[in-house]
Amino acid sequence: MHLSRIRAVKSRKLAGKKIVLGITGSIAAVEAVKLARELVRRGAEVHAVMSEAACKIIHPYAMEFATDNRVITEITGRIEHVELLGVDGEADLLLIAPTTANTIAKIAAGIDDTPVTTMATTALGSGKPVMIAPAMHESMINNPAIAAAMKKLEESGVEFIEPRYEENKAKFAEIEKICLQVERKLYRLTMKGKKVVVTAGPTMEFIDPIRYITNRSSGLMGYELALEFWRRGANVTLITSKPPEFNLPDFNVVRVVSVRDMLKASLDEVGNADVFVSSAAAADFAPEKRDSKIKTAKKLTLELSCAPKILREVRKVFDGKVIAFKAETGVSDEELEKIALEKMKTDRADMMVANDVLEKGMGTDDTRVLLITPERELWVEGLKKDVAEKIVALFVEDCL
Repeated sequence: MHLSRIRAVKSRKLAGKKIVLGITGSIAAVEAVKLARELVRRGAEVHAVMSEAACKIIHPYAMEFATDNRVITEITGRIEHVELLGVDGEADLLLIAPTTANTIAKIAAGIDDTPVTTMATTALGSGKPVMIAPAMHESMINNPAIAAAMKKLEESGVEFIEPRYEENKAKFAEIEKICLQVERKLYRLTMKGKKVVVTAGPTMEFIDPIRYITNRSSGLMGYELALEFWRRGANVTLITSKPPEFNLPDFNVVRVVSVRDMLKASLDEVGNADVFVSSAAAADFAPEKRDSKIKTAKKLTLELSCAPKILREVRKVFDGKVIAFKAETGVSDEELEKIALEKMKTDRADMMVANDVLEKGMGTDDTRVLLITPERELWVEGLKKDVAEKIVALFVEDCL
């Protein structure tokens, strides 16, 4: 019961989900403890299953500690594979991480001579979701036989989590990436088949080749909104000056610098989009960039020109759904509501998100925002990842 202190402390995205974590004989098995704990922090109940080769790399006690459940190292008279992953099995997902070339080949051939491959055979036969995170030398994953086995498994519905390719190795994927893909696999896919374009973060307007003006935006709210739409099955394009550190399937990142870069990327991407989320803190003013470094002086006067309004320009060519944002400073709740309603009308937004950034919101992990749809108005407060979930849920319910 020692996991009660950390269960769901990061999020409740996996609350109520039971995950079987298969561990095979890759040296990356040393990361399995961290992976299990991170899944628990998102609310999951984790049951570890280890092959004999995996037990030579990490001890089952480590996984028992990490999961607070008995570790399965052999199939017994309890028929654990059926109990967890049979047709009426208790588990929601089989995640094999890390997975060796040997295990991939065996699963593809229907061989179940380890507890992990037996779990896979059972899960595939009962229609349970299966995810595989390979970890091996690059020459092994490029072996035609292994490539063919992976293709065969993908055609059977198995989802592979792309490894990191470094130092001639297909290394274990980032734990955050694995957890996000697990969340999407087990999420309610209310946006499946939709394309969502999200702008996020500040822009940088250059004064000269080495200096620029910007703002305090972290881009966190836009990133969390993009992830929330992605979890729900959408194909997401994130346009930002602060890209994430890893790649996700169906999650395209367009890196930009200036407000004009962001406008061009937005216009390029909305052509076949269903939803445009204008959450970036793009510059309102921009200087004329000098070709060379400005010499140091006691005083410098900059002339700033109005920057293009991204949403206004996008609305000239885009008739889909729009979530717009409005940031103000030092206004009352009543004043903010009035300003937001007016902007909602001007921008032809389907949903408006407004806040006072002097209170909280810009560059912070938490925020307090006013949400307005044609159906309702409400205030939401909390961590940005939790607020993003509420924004998307309300948008799906009221605007689609």
